[in-house]
Amino acid sequence: MGLPLMMMLGLGPTVARLKLRRCEAVGATPTVWGRVWIHGGGEILIGDRVVFDARMAPIELHAQRGGRIVIEDDVTIEGGSSIEAQSLVTLGARSRLGMWCKLMDNMYHPVRGNRHARPQSVPLVVEEGVSVGSRSILLPGAHLQKGASVASGTVISRRIPPGVTVGGSPARVLRREVAR
Repeated sequence: MGLPLMMMLGLGPTVARLKLRRCEAVGATPTVWGRVWIHGGGEILIGDRVVFDARMAPIELHAQRGGRIVIEDDVTIEGGSSIEAQSLVTLGARSRLGMWCKLMDNMYHPVRGNRHARPQSVPLVVEEGVSVGSRSILLPGAHLQKGASVASGTVISRRIPPGVTVGGSPARVLRREVAR
């Protein structure tokens, strides 16, 4: 049974719910194309009309015990993307993650000092209407404010103001939204 036939029969949301069955909550009419890997003992909350487009590569959601991944309404996540939470990762409404993006709220070891000590997790927040380009990496403490845009291949570890476009590694402002 091909994908278009499943959609005509109304099986799309049913199959998507089956693929997302390990999530704590799934909103109305989710769409899942391809494979979504769900790991860990934490909570994953998915809003209404969320699209997982994993036709090219699987999408991974990993919420460790005590961690939460919150994906709000109308979010689109493309293939190869990975979201890892030890405390909290939030994707705001109408956000979009490009292919091969990596979001994590913990670095799993410090850059300096005892490499065996696990650092404190810092929540990662992507507010509503944010667009993240492919192969971007959002590190602990990243906070992309409303309407920000991230160029492909950008590494972000800090607060990004609303309505700006950032790019590079480390991220720098490429363009500011002009008020009308």
